[in-house]
Amino acid sequence: MTALVQRIRAALPREAAEWLPPLVVSLLLLPVIISKGHLWPYDPNTIDLRVYHLAVTDMVNGRDIYLTSTPGDNLKFIYPPIAAILMTPLLLGPYVMWQVIWTIVGTGALIVVLRRARVPRGIVLGVLAAALVLAMEPIRTTVGYGQVNTMLMALVVMDLLPDEPGHVRRIPRGALIGLAAAIKLTPLLFVVFAVLIWRRRVAVMATLSFAVFTLLGFMLQPPQSVEFWTSLGKGEVNTAGPVYVGNQSITGALTRWFAEDRTTIVSALLLGFAVAGLATLVAAFWWRRGERVFAVGLVGLATCLASPLSWTHHHVWAAVLLVAVTLRTTLPVWSVWLARVWVIWIALCLPLAVLPYGSHREVLYTVGQKLVGNLGPTLGTVLVVGLAVHAVVELVRKRSAALRPDAKVLAR
Repeated sequence: MTALVQRIRAALPREAAEWLPPLVVSLLLLPVIISKGHLWPYDPNTIDLRVYHLAVTDMVNGRDIYLTSTPGDNLKFIYPPIAAILMTPLLLGPYVMWQVIWTIVGTGALIVVLRRARVPRGIVLGVLAAALVLAMEPIRTTVGYGQVNTMLMALVVMDLLPDEPGHVRRIPRGALIGLAAAIKLTPLLFVVFAVLIWRRRVAVMATLSFAVFTLLGFMLQPPQSVEFWTSLGKGEVNTAGPVYVGNQSITGALTRWFAEDRTTIVSALLLGFAVAGLATLVAAFWWRRGERVFAVGLVGLATCLASPLSWTHHHVWAAVLLVAVTLRTTLPVWSVWLARVWVIWIALCLPLAVLPYGSHREVLYTVGQKLVGNLGPTLGTVLVVGLAVHAVVELVRKRSAALRPDAKVLAR
């Protein structure tokens, strides 16, 4: 017991250095990130958390969660029913209390991700986390909206990147990926990734976890489960549309370049799935070469490219890629710089900063405006394709080198 107390005392200064800077920044910024919030009296406008809260309220009162709508903004609940079920504790206590708790948990999730991404512990990690909250749009708006993005990212990272030395793991690897995928479908790509890197048990456990949580949703909310799985959140598609410039996926880019019609959307989805599959193969290639943080970040990027709707705040995986290309790496120099440019572009979020948007104004964009609005998905796709070409060249070169001695023997 004495040894345990000493270890806790020794860890406290480091924990404080890691937690205090990002928490102070998050809680101070929370009321001013999204418009109509107020620092005093403390009244953040966490509009997505409001959607969750209203959906849970409707659910426990027997109403359809997919008819939930926020006053004024008319935002809908688009997650599977299990998400609303898991969020039931939001009804306990005042809403402002949950705004603070949600911010603490989301910030803590970012800290967990940075720890497992090998960021040096202590004040370095704390300052970096605070800087990301302040300067990276997906992280900052995830905090401001009261979103789940960093929490889902942390669930995936905890299953794929190593635990800290001495950590006793009680939850089987893969279970957290399955939970993340049950809440939001895109983490299912990490199940494919687990298979490709020969983590079969992780893939099986993730699949089982996903199935169990999804089945629980069907048992507790049968009509809403049927509605979700037959529509997959069509309410948000009808409200904003894939052409909205805040949608930084391949589907968003192609609908802005060409048209928001069925042919373009289906073609874009097929292209997005192809790029995601290619990215997962490339990520497995670099995982086997020791670039595990980069590999996980690349699959995260792929989920954003492939999804029909990837709002700017979904791109929290930019934080993982930033760490990967900042620390020592064996990646090609060109890919390191391209990844850095993509991260900077995502952090600045110029499409929403300099372009008109909303009410389908995107269909009237000039060529220059389209270039700005679509550069993010384009850079991400170029990075994936370039790394795929590099991997093929490396494998061909390696195979040629392996066959060369045999050729000499035959020549004799």
